[in-house]
Amino acid sequence: MKSSFCALASLLALSPLFASPAQAAITIPSIETIETRMCPVGGAAALRWGQESSAQDQALLKAFSDENAQIAPFGESRDLYTQWSGKLFALEFNGASPDGDDNRAFVEGMEQQALAAGWKQAERKVTPSSLMMDARIFEKTLATADGPRLMVLEFDAPGAVILRCGDLEMLRLHEDEGLEQLAPGSPRPVMPAAPAGSPGSLRAEDCTRPEIRDNLLKLMNDGRPDVTGVMDQASAVERYQSRLRTWLRWKIAGSGKADDQALWEIEERAAPRTGDQIEKEFIGFAQSITAIEAARKKRDPEAECRALVGMVAAMARDTSGEATRLAKVNAALEAEARRLGVTID
Repeated sequence: MKSSFCALASLLALSPLFASPAQAAITIPSIETIETRMCPVGGAAALRWGQESSAQDQALLKAFSDENAQIAPFGESRDLYTQWSGKLFALEFNGASPDGDDNRAFVEGMEQQALAAGWKQAERKVTPSSLMMDARIFEKTLATADGPRLMVLEFDAPGAVILRCGDLEMLRLHEDEGLEQLAPGSPRPVMPAAPAGSPGSLRAEDCTRPEIRDNLLKLMNDGRPDVTGVMDQASAVERYQSRLRTWLRWKIAGSGKADDQALWEIEERAAPRTGDQIEKEFIGFAQSITAIEAARKKRDPEAECRALVGMVAAMARDTSGEATRLAKVNAALEAEARRLGVTID
């Protein structure tokens, strides 16, 4: 879950230059704004391509995430990381668009600016994972904190305006990892260290205490309702098991001694993930969201707090359950690797 603090707001609140065609009611960000503040956000000295979230400037990440980095016409933004190694590969901005004419004006205006600023239409075999079916894609080498890098700029307006800027090398890594093709020499994942002490607990009845309730709601509004650390801990273990599964499959498949179908069958025998389980988790989450929204409409902070506590507890249970299932899968994959003589230690 993303945070929404206002640190470094001065960086993002600087009045950018805009180039807006007269026929468009929608604002089109200037190419200068894109190259110096959005690609990556904050310019060359800010977010670092190819670095994990923990290695980024945390204050800038918090100011940038979700609904903070508002550069017209975009109202939302997010940082995207490669599927296995967790390295920053792209930044995405989204905004509402009034109608079809404005959508076309946005795309055409962006394209004109990109070409005038030296961006070249991309002719690549690798395409970034995107919901943009008809995106215009351009490339240009830009200066970054880590030297010049070939950047990819995508934009489209399929009912909303979307702009994504990414590093081509990291985009390719992201696509490869999605296909379980890890970089040569990728190390075996390491189990995350358990947090010091007990994470504590939060009970629904605690919501009757204003100091707890108000703190929880504040954290929730900042995008972090997990005040006990239970969800963070469960998520860390689940991610470790998921990454280990990908690594084991990569090692075994890379040996040539088993194919994807054989590995899939091993997983299904070890611990299948049923449709009923997925449906139950989805329904539970949807019910929690409905309860939270209902409490907000009634302006009932105690009810909102109770609904949040229940949602976090349910999510932690589901996440821990998935981690346990993946641990069984990984045990089966390790047994198969040793049977085949594949080195995994």
